[in-house]
Amino acid sequence: MDRGFRSLHPVILLLYYVIVISGLMLYQHPVFLLTASLMIIFINLLLDRGEQLKKWRWPIALMTVATLFFVPFFNRRGTIVAFYIGDYPVKLESVYLGIMTAFTLLCILMIFITFNQVVTPNKFVYLFHRVFPQWALLLLLSMRFVPLLQRRLLEMKDVQELKGLSVHEGTLRQRIKNGVLLLQALITWSMEESIQTADSMTARGYGRKKRTKYNSYLMKKRDWMSLLYLSVGGFAILLGWWLGDGVLSLTPIVEQPALIGREWFYLTVWVVLIGFPIWTEGKEIIKWKYFQQTT
Repeated sequence: MDRGFRSLHPVILLLYYVIVISGLMLYQHPVFLLTASLMIIFINLLLDRGEQLKKWRWPIALMTVATLFFVPFFNRRGTIVAFYIGDYPVKLESVYLGIMTAFTLLCILMIFITFNQVVTPNKFVYLFHRVFPQWALLLLLSMRFVPLLQRRLLEMKDVQELKGLSVHEGTLRQRIKNGVLLLQALITWSMEESIQTADSMTARGYGRKKRTKYNSYLMKKRDWMSLLYLSVGGFAILLGWWLGDGVLSLTPIVEQPALIGREWFYLTVWVVLIGFPIWTEGKEIIKWKYFQQTT
């Protein structure tokens, strides 16, 4: 049973992710992005104790480090030399740009990990079935395909190892041969099931009439309150960006990254907005603890 943040109406959940991802792309400031990354890590810990984030930690870390290194190295724009790599001058503007780009990608990838946990396939199809019914189904099948292939590959690998066919043992030629056989069986299995799924959908009349809904989502009082909360927060974020707060200016003069004046207010709004799942999940945890103590 869904609870806390996951139990909100799908439209509210989608609105939250649209506002946060838009804010991440608009607020190009190291302090804002660093704060956002810490908040999103905490949200991951609250939702599933960080299990999904652990699975993706190495690709995300590799991408972040690569961006931190390559952007300053290949971007030659700027006038202030921060340091030299051999005889190659690395500009201060490029260093700040690399940090902001890396943290933006880091935050977006981590927030998408929570998106997959919160917006279930039923919610996803509910959101887009009226506007893009076929595209929604196609995208849903695509999102499901990668983890499905991984699960099948692990199952087949275990079976093959019991038969003595391993991709980790034996000569290089034997391991390549075993890997090709494994891949061939995986593709064959997936194609056969795709044909069966297509036949099943055709037999059930998919696409002939308007699609019915498995789940009916109704806007409750807390959903309307959440909508008001996100609308006000989103408007404040947009206003702050329009006023130039939360954006580190690199040209013509590099602005100091330390926050001044009104930027503290918009940082607070930013934290409160991103922390919306922390509030909803934390409220449920407090209720549960209180219930345990009183019974």
